[in-house]
Amino acid sequence: MATTRFKWLALLGSALLGAASAAFAQDSGPLIDLLVKKGIVNDQEAETLRAELVKDFAANTSAGKLELSSRVQRFTLSGDVRVRYQYDNEVSNTGTAASQTNVNADRSRYRYRFRLASTVLFAQNWTTGIRLETANGATSTNADFAASGSTNFAKTNDTPYVGQVYIQYATANFMGADRVDFRIGKHAHPFFTPGVNGFWIDSDINVEGLSEEIGFNNLFGNWNFTARGGQYLLSSNAGLSGSTGRNQPDMMFVVQTEFSNIKLVESIPCGWRIAPGFIAFSDASKDAVSGTPAVAANGYANDSTNYTNLFTVLVPVEYGTKAFGQPLAFYGTYGLNLNGSSRADSLYSNSTVEKQLTTASGDPSGYNQMFNLGVRFGASKVKGDTQFTAEYRYVEPGAYTSLLLDSDFNGGRLNGRGFIFSASRNFTDAINGTVTYFHSENIDGDGRPSSATTGQGFDRADVLQVDLSAKF
Repeated sequence: MATTRFKWLALLGSALLGAASAAFAQDSGPLIDLLVKKGIVNDQEAETLRAELVKDFAANTSAGKLELSSRVQRFTLSGDVRVRYQYDNEVSNTGTAASQTNVNADRSRYRYRFRLASTVLFAQNWTTGIRLETANGATSTNADFAASGSTNFAKTNDTPYVGQVYIQYATANFMGADRVDFRIGKHAHPFFTPGVNGFWIDSDINVEGLSEEIGFNNLFGNWNFTARGGQYLLSSNAGLSGSTGRNQPDMMFVVQTEFSNIKLVESIPCGWRIAPGFIAFSDASKDAVSGTPAVAANGYANDSTNYTNLFTVLVPVEYGTKAFGQPLAFYGTYGLNLNGSSRADSLYSNSTVEKQLTTASGDPSGYNQMFNLGVRFGASKVKGDTQFTAEYRYVEPGAYTSLLLDSDFNGGRLNGRGFIFSASRNFTDAINGTVTYFHSENIDGDGRPSSATTGQGFDRADVLQVDLSAKF
């Protein structure tokens, strides 16, 4: 009997230990209970056996690992989750009625954002990345709780979208340069855009095309130099055909050169960043609307599809120092569209006739300038960090394009000026709370564009956002 019992125990032990090595989640209880029922082991022996199996598993089984291709050197998952309360009151600017200062269009929104990114590092400095995001907007990844769906608590609008998909080559000491970074696909832009959520390129935008960055340390004394470039698709026009279409894509080109002398003083970045550059559309100096070889009759009024007359020179500047043991930064950007008057002419025209704006007709500034000025105190990186930001913005109708502006200020539209105030607190290294208030008013209150919704902006816009975010 003892020999039989030993054989059964040996068989059971081998089976259970093998199973535990493969997947300890498989319950060994039924097998041990069967041995007790057969009289091969008693209750005490069964409990001892269970304890020994658990002990052996803990001592000899390594944590589970994700099986990856031999081509992969490192696989990284990261992302963030954010819940938001948002109040906004964005009053339309019709261009025909008097200033609508007593009209309300307020609403409360309960929102969330989820982004999940995977990055794969290969040999010889090659990387590929994919990121899934909530919502399909170019300048917003927010979705709404309790949005209209098939039923309450439905998942009708809870759809993930591919926000980023790219291949990257980045390395140090490349052909005399201290660092290079090349990306192709749909990815985050590499440009220096100081301001809340990015002033002249919304921080949520994923550009589509090629980005290049090359940097040299101490190229001019203690000044570093970085050159950045981008060639991006606005519209491929691939769906157009026939005599009214064209095969050439609409493009956006960005060039930026940055000079910096940042030094760390007790882990606080101190010094200057000066980054002049320009952004231009492929049809920057002729009247043409996306998808057509010539002027479209109703194309003047729509800024968001007008890929013309944009050659904006931009000069972002930031100075960082230390105050009261905390980071303190002053920043600003000045922009001037060299084709701003022509772009404003299009926006202020009606559906068939282009209006020529002059000083006599109410165009004293040319509608071609934009700028922001801000101050930022504190940090927002680790547990206990607190940061405060105050900023002023001014964007004339012909200065830029609503395709790229921060969508939280003035709805991402042109013809707006106003203030932004923001405060944030890191409760842990991963959990952050932020409160931000945006206020804007139209610049051209008396001679607003006749029908250009995105070009004319709002009469006024107030937005309050209260965020709780988690990063991993």
